[in-house]
Amino acid sequence: MIFLNARRLRDKFWPEPLPPPGSFEGQTVLVTGATAGLGLAAAVHFATLGARVIMTTRSLARGESAREYVEQRAGIMGQGKVHLMELDMNLYSSCVSFVNQLKQSEMGLDVAILNAGIINVDFTQSPEGWEQTIQINTLSTTLLGLLLLEWMKHSRRDTTNTPHLVFVTSRDHLDPDITTWTEWSEQPGILRHFSDEDNWPVGQLDPNYAISKLLLTYAVEEICKLAVRRDGSVDIIVNTVCPGLVATDLARDVARSSTLMQFLVPVYQGLLGKSADYGARFYVKAACMGEDGHGKYVQSTFTDEEYQRYASYFLLFQGKD
Repeated sequence: MIFLNARRLRDKFWPEPLPPPGSFEGQTVLVTGATAGLGLAAAVHFATLGARVIMTTRSLARGESAREYVEQRAGIMGQGKVHLMELDMNLYSSCVSFVNQLKQSEMGLDVAILNAGIINVDFTQSPEGWEQTIQINTLSTTLLGLLLLEWMKHSRRDTTNTPHLVFVTSRDHLDPDITTWTEWSEQPGILRHFSDEDNWPVGQLDPNYAISKLLLTYAVEEICKLAVRRDGSVDIIVNTVCPGLVATDLARDVARSSTLMQFLVPVYQGLLGKSADYGARFYVKAACMGEDGHGKYVQSTFTDEEYQRYASYFLLFQGKD
């Protein structure tokens, strides 16, 4: 924990460098959950670097101010380079409709940053019948990734630059205790177990967040395989990325859970959390990966060797499931 917090402090004051201006000129970049926090900061970075940016929002009316903010920060007011599209990650139908609209727009897509996510303290069921954290962070994100992967494969416009599909995860995916998952994998199933209100651990601050990110990591491992041709060449460069501890309102539900948390959350984020600007730079870094970086976990909390050591237990479990 000491080395972890030391690296968080380093990232708070020494940001990841950005690529040169114009690096994404002529490219189209999608950022989901782009109207606040890390998503909004990422939209600003990509727009400033020359990209046409598609921002998703659950409400077009509420998202308009975010779109204008990105244009102002990037200095591209009135150029028509920032677009808003509606997407509700609570609904499979919205994910499907969103991708269909993208196809009809004929804009093409060079980079997709699947950033949308939530933390819930209290049990909430999605309209699809799953616990909402699992629904948004795992199931809908996986569905969206699969739909975009197939479309991006067949709609490549630029044969010199390989498209990127980036899934935002968290260091917390290394935290769950998975020793009992094998028995849950049969009946009623792991997803159903974590979506049953009777199994909701009252008193925990973010019961399904780390679990949802681990399940997403498993899904992305399989998506990485689908992105590679039989000859070993890469159609789409797929990465997971952890922006680190960032001072955003993602933990707002945790802060509202008690008077103590209302005090501790902002203090903790203020001491160790980097800005959204700094956190979103890791999204840009992932979008600049070459084919040799396909499948890489982009983050700064661990070295590659440390991460492989910590993650090996979870990957071994995946192979036995």
